[in-house]
Amino acid sequence: MTPLLALGPHIFEIAPLNFQEIERQTETHWPAIPRFGNRPGRQFTGYGEDPIRISGLLYPDEFGGRQEFEAIRATQAAAQPVLMIGWSLAVATAAQVFGRVVILSVRDRQTSINRQGYGRRLSFDIEVAPASGGGAPVGLFS
Repeated sequence: MTPLLALGPHIFEIAPLNFQEIERQTETHWPAIPRFGNRPGRQFTGYGEDPIRISGLLYPDEFGGRQEFEAIRATQAAAQPVLMIGWSLAVATAAQVFGRVVILSVRDRQTSINRQGYGRRLSFDIEVAPASGGGAPVGLFS
């Protein structure tokens, strides 16, 4: 299978573990500085958290993927940054390195429950954010 995305040791492919959407948000902070007799000015004070949300839909009873998905929770519980890499489908050898990220949240919704009590349909959202400095303080107090 051709990999689509790697989140640490977890490889998203067409099957069994896949995703349908990546949502990225980038943010910079420019607070307003009041000025007498003029409009407020703005000053750059840094970057935001820049979260990335990976959303997907699995049918584990038909195509598998439940164990692979639950392994992501184990990686989150380890509380260590992981490397995130995305591959281009046009050129199998080209990759976009997102860098080291932390897994902020793993959310799933299971519907059409089977006899074992698991959902036959599992939709999920994984939220990650850049891990800068490896946990070391950044800014004025570094």
